[in-house]
Amino acid sequence: MPDPSPHTPLDTAILGKTRGDFPLEGSADLLTATLAMAAQARRSLQVVSRHLDPQLYDHAELVAECSRLARRSRHSGIRILIQDPEPLRGRTHALIELARRLSSHIQVMRMSEADRKTRVDAFLIADGLGWIHQPRGDRAEGMANFHAPRRSKLLTAEFQTLWDAAEPDPHLRRLYL
Repeated sequence: MPDPSPHTPLDTAILGKTRGDFPLEGSADLLTATLAMAAQARRSLQVVSRHLDPQLYDHAELVAECSRLARRSRHSGIRILIQDPEPLRGRTHALIELARRLSSHIQVMRMSEADRKTRVDAFLIADGLGWIHQPRGDRAEGMANFHAPRRSKLLTAEFQTLWDAAEPDPHLRRLYL
């Protein structure tokens, strides 16, 4: 597929319409693409992340978009798989707090031990149409595509396989006292 026009800024790409891969070269590009996809998602976000990088996923605007999506309808939802939740323990993370409040629409799981040992990438899928992929989840570089249903379907199947093997992390749940 051809690259997006050099005149198409990443933050004006339209989910389900703008075709082509956008290279992501740094945390600013990654944040812009993630915000754009989250803002345009109408049904779902699926996230695979190493440890929900606070510079990306603890960003107030992204948390607001996730809240909007989760509250949009009873059929909308967000599923998050975390490879290494250890850095999240003992600290406040706005997206985790939102997931605790909206637990019927935002689910957070820890990858299985086998998957934690073998995965190095991170990705996000929006409405089964667009995706962001970081080959190395600990680096702010990768690719985004706002209209790639075929690749999104493959990533969704991969996500579902990881999700089925995942386990809840007791440290990420809300404690009722």
